[in-house]
Amino acid sequence: MNSFGQRLENLRESLGYTKKEVSLKLGFTANVYGSYERGERRPTLETLIKLADMFDTSLDYLIKGNQTTCNNSQFEEKIMYILEKYNIKNFSFLDIDKWETLSKKEIEEINHHFEWTVQKAKNQKSTDK
Repeated sequence: MNSFGQRLENLRESLGYTKKEVSLKLGFTANVYGSYERGERRPTLETLIKLADMFDTSLDYLIKGNQTTCNNSQFEEKIMYILEKYNIKNFSFLDIDKWETLSKKEIEEINHHFEWTVQKAKNQKSTDK
């Protein structure tokens, strides 16, 4: 399995960027990004997010090397398909402005409720069989 630095290098090279170009795009001095590839430094979460966006990949792939089954646009298309399938017209929970007003605790509560709802649906399906 490739190391974190190797994944960064492969992604950078696939887009034809130099280390210096990536550093400058991220607002760093010329050598900072290279130190990530060499394993001399670890980026902050904020920097990881910027890297994932720049390289159009997932945080999961950057951090653990796990390939996701779909890219962001495929993910969005699948979500929209599910919402339309169930005739959900109000997509307000996809409004980023509303998410920005929430605290970390509130987002964790939403995630917990979502996971609970998914588990409840799975349990119901298994008892319906």
